[in-house]
Amino acid sequence: MVTDSKRFTDEMMQLVAKKHSKDHPLFSMIARGELSDDALKGFVKQFYLLFPKPFPKPIAAMFSRCPDDPALERMWTENLMEEAAGEESGTASHKELYLRFAASMGIPREEMDATLPLPETNALLNWRELLINQRSWLELYACQGMALEGTASERMKQVVSGLVNHYGYNSDDESLLYWTLHISVDEDHMKVGPYAVEKYAVNDDAQERVRLSLQTTLDTFWLVYDGITRAFIDRDPLYAEWRESVTSKA
Repeated sequence: MVTDSKRFTDEMMQLVAKKHSKDHPLFSMIARGELSDDALKGFVKQFYLLFPKPFPKPIAAMFSRCPDDPALERMWTENLMEEAAGEESGTASHKELYLRFAASMGIPREEMDATLPLPETNALLNWRELLINQRSWLELYACQGMALEGTASERMKQVVSGLVNHYGYNSDDESLLYWTLHISVDEDHMKVGPYAVEKYAVNDDAQERVRLSLQTTLDTFWLVYDGITRAFIDRDPLYAEWRESVTSKA
């Protein structure tokens, strides 16, 4: 039996809360300053592959699937222009902001662009590609707006806390703009998920598809941080190839 769409949206937000990426142990370790410089660089380089490097193209692809809904069109337009040019925040493209942060850590753009994705990182990239191209637009918008961008703000707060308290940054450093900006900007960008689900997930089939895709996104996103932990913190021998690219040279 179909659930009232408002109640279903609340249930999906509760689903996200049960496996919110902010609760992954990796982020509390960053907040406490427990990562070595090399481990932090490993995190920074893998995270680059998830969002800053490919964006804004995935956002444009998501926008291209938008139904004839002025509110959704406006949300995606604002999101796309902010990612591409920093139009809303008056800054720069988010990719450029991230590369400036990486440079402040001593990682040049060429090294960032040559980053080899961990298998777990690839899993999320492949799943997002599948969502964009093979799943319903409603599943795509729910996953992006609730599980990916929708969880960004709380993750960013922990990263900023760790960088400021333990890794030599000041809270007003321009090099931290990528992280500090997303604390506020993504709170607006996340609205696309709940809005779309409440308005359009109005039958059993749509609700079941959203539920399954959202859980898969949460699970796969969590695996990304499991992989980073195994590779750069636990130093699992199977991940030696990826560590070689971030090891500080004597």
